[in-house]
Amino acid sequence: MSDPLKKILDRTLKTVEDSKEEIFSIAESNRTEVSRITQELYKLHIDVNDVIKATDEQRTIEKQLRQKLMEVNRDFKLYSETDMQDTYKETTEAQIKLQLLESKEQKLRTRRDNLERSLNQMQATIERAESLLSHISFTISLLQGEIVNATSSSKTMQRQEISLRIIKAQEDERRRVAREIHDGPAQTLANIVLRLEIAERLLELSPQKAKIELEDLKNLVRANLQDIRRIIFDLRPMALDDLGIVQAINQYLKNFQLAYSIKCELHINGPERRLPQAVEVSLFRLLQESLTNIAKHSRSERALIDFHFRDKSTTVKVIDFGKGFNVENSFQLPGEHYGLIGMRERIEMFSGLLVIHSSPGKGTTIDITIPY
Repeated sequence: MSDPLKKILDRTLKTVEDSKEEIFSIAESNRTEVSRITQELYKLHIDVNDVIKATDEQRTIEKQLRQKLMEVNRDFKLYSETDMQDTYKETTEAQIKLQLLESKEQKLRTRRDNLERSLNQMQATIERAESLLSHISFTISLLQGEIVNATSSSKTMQRQEISLRIIKAQEDERRRVAREIHDGPAQTLANIVLRLEIAERLLELSPQKAKIELEDLKNLVRANLQDIRRIIFDLRPMALDDLGIVQAINQYLKNFQLAYSIKCELHINGPERRLPQAVEVSLFRLLQESLTNIAKHSRSERALIDFHFRDKSTTVKVIDFGKGFNVENSFQLPGEHYGLIGMRERIEMFSGLLVIHSSPGKGTTIDITIPY
């Protein structure tokens, strides 16, 4: 590679890396602000509920006083002048207090709505930043590959392309896990910290309310623990290493059915046995992606999974009874079907075969074959 070209690539790489740092900094500052706004929103929701309750109570009082004032005006002969003046004064004060409460309620509602809009915008910014970071990481890897291998043979470039695909897959997986942790356990933990502070204050004011709050927190912690275990299982099912792919699939299907209310029926054919580790992981991920697609897109209420151990290969057939889709278009519009393309690329790494049968309104059948 000529020196001028290498300098250009080096400068480009440096610029891209600096941009990555700036985008990461923007994402982190937005995450901090999201945490702050989330806490403020939680307190604001409490204030809004309190003022709504107070407004409703004051509205009832004001209505009763207006009714009393009408009675006094109608039957003025039965009341003294002092009674009439007192009733009028009470009614006026009640109306003023009601107006003040209604004004406060409106301001709190407006503040709450503005904060919710800001929160949604910041979360969208974080998602865009994470997407950009993933693309930039891929670009950096590509530029580094160009710098090192610009004069390599076509065979070396083919290996580089495979490596870049692997890097991109890793970056996509990291982004998915980061988003899932941020949207799930991280948000819940921030909420737990906030509610612990509230419970701490309640201990002095109302021990009974504090006890109720702590009971709710205990349930929240349990749910958060389940989320963390699910994420760990999705990353690397322990049963896959310890018991093999069949047990791992059984465990995954139980969680899947609970999460999506989609009935799953698993059939195992052929003598069960341990497969090469890479094959087991790939088969599990392929089945996971197939079922995720069913949950997201098919609107099917049930799924059939046929897992067949053969002498020199393993085949998996996944059938749903949902709305189906146009298979040919799905690969012509890759931006909308990353899941299917990822499945095809994973299968190609093993020189396997992916066959999809589907049409609108007639469900979908996915046939996967991986030799070993």
